[in-house]
Amino acid sequence: MRKSLKKIAKVIAAVLGTVVIILCAYLGWLTVCDYQPLYKENLMIAHDAGKEKVDLAKTHSITTYNIGFGAYSQDFDFFMDGGTESKAKDRETVMKNIKGSVNELNKIDPDFAFVQEIDIDSSRSRKTDQRVLVAHGLDDEYTNCFAFNYKVPYIIYPFNDMHGKVSAGQGTYSKYKFETAERISLPTDQSWLARLFGLDRCMIVNRVKTTNNKELVLINLHMSAYDKGGEFRQKQLNMLEEILEDEYKKGNYVIAGGDWNHVIPTTDINKFAKTEERPDWYDYIPENFSPKGYRFEVDENVPTNRTAGIPYDKDVNFTAIIDGFIVSDNINVVAKNGSDLQFKYSDHNPTTIEFKLN
Repeated sequence: MRKSLKKIAKVIAAVLGTVVIILCAYLGWLTVCDYQPLYKENLMIAHDAGKEKVDLAKTHSITTYNIGFGAYSQDFDFFMDGGTESKAKDRETVMKNIKGSVNELNKIDPDFAFVQEIDIDSSRSRKTDQRVLVAHGLDDEYTNCFAFNYKVPYIIYPFNDMHGKVSAGQGTYSKYKFETAERISLPTDQSWLARLFGLDRCMIVNRVKTTNNKELVLINLHMSAYDKGGEFRQKQLNMLEEILEDEYKKGNYVIAGGDWNHVIPTTDINKFAKTEERPDWYDYIPENFSPKGYRFEVDENVPTNRTAGIPYDKDVNFTAIIDGFIVSDNINVVAKNGSDLQFKYSDHNPTTIEFKLN
């Protein structure tokens, strides 16, 4: 009996030892491969547009749209939001959603576009190259740049359907020539495991010449979502506020926008409330974020985001406006247009403003 127990104990010890060795090797591999971008990096500019300067006499438009890496059909839920799925249903679904999102952008036909959650060869989006799909699907008059904000060689959870390799980022598109294109890192949790598995949040900053020899500064944002206590979201807002105020002092025109992962403060958080309770992370941008000379602009009548813990049901899911823009007061917004797509292609809807430079 004792010999049998010893054998069983040895087997258990061998199995546990093997698991520990594999886990240590896995974490070591992730550590070696950890994506560590610099605070500021120049980005490659693709397909220079023909238009050189933004004309103050004309009305222009800008759209922001988080395309959800092509996975978020209306029937999709996501494990990080309390759902069960970690990958898109199949490659056909991803292609349909990306093409649908791009077609909607082409219908809107903005002069500038901020696009978030663009995957490149990621397991969760069935190895599609969405950077190419978006750039080639849009009208070819757009110049563009792309910045990574999420690169992990392989994520082993959830264990029943591993998230796998992730390589993703955000892109900015313009009918006008970019003078510069920069990736600026946002503050994120730098603890060891958070660095290995978390997003490396960033903003893309582009500069476009204007006909009065100033600059239109475009800032494409994708702020933190899963941040208990809001520590890093606050740090990101503090950094953004400094950048906005610095550009304002220079006399530039500035539009910052994208997926704030906060409710836009000029909107009513309960306006679109359904039967689902509001998740804790749906909260307003803090009142202490108030850069001088700026105001928020967004269509307040069309929600831009749905909860993703359950598939979309228009009578159930909580929805709110977490995508939008903050603009300097030398910009006159003449129209605000949300696109109510009923979250057909993503867990976000695109939203657009039309503006003139003063």
